[in-house]
Amino acid sequence: MRNPIGPLLLSMLFFITFLLISNYAFGKSKSQWLNENPCMIKTITTTVEKDGVKTVTKEEVLKCQDGYDGPNYWELFAQFYYADLSVPAYCRYFARPDHPFKTPGMICLNEKGVWEEQ
Repeated sequence: MRNPIGPLLLSMLFFITFLLISNYAFGKSKSQWLNENPCMIKTITTTVEKDGVKTVTKEEVLKCQDGYDGPNYWELFAQFYYADLSVPAYCRYFARPDHPFKTPGMICLNEKGVWEEQ
C-alpha cells in the first residue's frame, strides 16, 4: 500500500521552490529606483566639554547617494514664500532596508526647515 502523504509533500516542495525562485527573480525590480538612489537619515552626535561641563548635541541630516542632500536657501524661500495651499509640501522618499516589508519611507520638510518622517 502506498503512502498518500508522499505525493502531497513532493508537490508542496515543488510549489515552495517555485515561489522562492520567482521571488528571487522578480523581487528586485520592485524598488529598483530606491536601490539606485538610496537616501538615509544620518545621525551626528557631537560632545563638547567646556569648563568641566559636557554638552551633547544630536543632529539628523538627510544624506543621499545622488549628492542632493536637500533644498538650498533659495528653494526654501520659494517653497514657503511663493507657494499657496495647493502646492504639496517638499517631500522625498528614502529607503528603509530594516523595515519588515522594505517599503520606502517619506520624509518632508516643515516650515522651520527641519526634516520630519511622515
